[in-house]
Amino acid sequence: MQKLKLLYRETNWWWPLLYGLGGAMLTAIVLTIDLYAKELFPSDWKTTLGLAQTIHSAVFTGLLTMMTFTFSTILVVLTTYSSQFSPRTLPNFIENRQVQHIFGVFIGTVTYSITMLFFMRPSLKDSVVASAVAVIVVLIAFVAFVHIVSQSIRVTTLLDRLHEEGCMLIEEHTNAIEAGRYQLVSDNGTNHPFGVTATQTGYLQAVDYYLLIKSDRHVVIDVAIGSYVTQGQRIGNTTQQDVEQGIIIGPTRSAEQDFPFVIQKLTEVALRAISPGINDPNTARHAMRQIGDLLRRYTVLKDGHLLVSGTGTVVMSRLTFAELLYLTFYQLRHYGKEDISVLATMLESLEIMKRSALPEHRISIDQFIPFVCSEVDWSSLNEWDRRHLEQAEQKARL
Repeated sequence: MQKLKLLYRETNWWWPLLYGLGGAMLTAIVLTIDLYAKELFPSDWKTTLGLAQTIHSAVFTGLLTMMTFTFSTILVVLTTYSSQFSPRTLPNFIENRQVQHIFGVFIGTVTYSITMLFFMRPSLKDSVVASAVAVIVVLIAFVAFVHIVSQSIRVTTLLDRLHEEGCMLIEEHTNAIEAGRYQLVSDNGTNHPFGVTATQTGYLQAVDYYLLIKSDRHVVIDVAIGSYVTQGQRIGNTTQQDVEQGIIIGPTRSAEQDFPFVIQKLTEVALRAISPGINDPNTARHAMRQIGDLLRRYTVLKDGHLLVSGTGTVVMSRLTFAELLYLTFYQLRHYGKEDISVLATMLESLEIMKRSALPEHRISIDQFIPFVCSEVDWSSLNEWDRRHLEQAEQKARL
């Protein structure tokens, strides 16, 4: 089930294909009406065969021009995402269902027009033309596409979507714990006799917990979701063999179950923003505030291994909060050490995390604060910069 969910998430041609089939079905419906039921429609809805062919040809030509513009725009957006934001954020636009539905409308309408042209025969003295409706639908879809692109190209829209993606993962995790489906345990259990090995080289994308717990077997996974594994590597142990079908490994990381990957994408957007080629520290500051809010929500969960119970059990390793905190900020600290605004916002995000943090996580945050400012040359700062940074540090320690 988890494999199908991941396939549905990452498959980009599914909806366009369905719309294309829908266009072919519309052709069949219209031709059936022309042959057997055209008397049921008003005469104003009918036209001669020659005029119908002219209309379909004009619609088809216009749609090809519109699709050329659309695909060119898509390439511009993808280039912007890759160069200005992060290559890891490309799926956040490609997997956007709104974009896929709009592509589907274009492809479905083109399929309808070209199949109607192909099946029109002299035996059809007059025809019920549905192209006018199709053109109106395509125009609406095109306007919607322009709106989506104009919104998607904005970095704040991307950051908000990444924030929403992270919130959904945390909420799903928290709800499962409150419902008793998940538990957080300090011990990963005993070693079982059979080893679990990676079937291929790549990233651990997801684990199908419910497939594994259906049978009476106990599985322990010693690597966290998002870890890079090599083919044949031992990644856990189990009481029975053949559990690898429930462990999904792919060439890239996936945000399906990987909350640290969402944090990584936000971090990469911030890193790209403070790079010399872009030099947009305010975008980096906004990204770090989004990171702070996500980790604030995450700090209500205690450290420990994830236990999923059913007829069997699955114990999954997780990063500790301290490890996640370090992996989130160590690059930002290094590349942003000369920008006071970036360092101050980093401290602000730590202060945001502490608002809902468990006591054990508050200790980790307090221990991390000196690390953020460890490369600052306080003696070289002017009075205003030093005062601003000191105030940010004191506020983070509260």
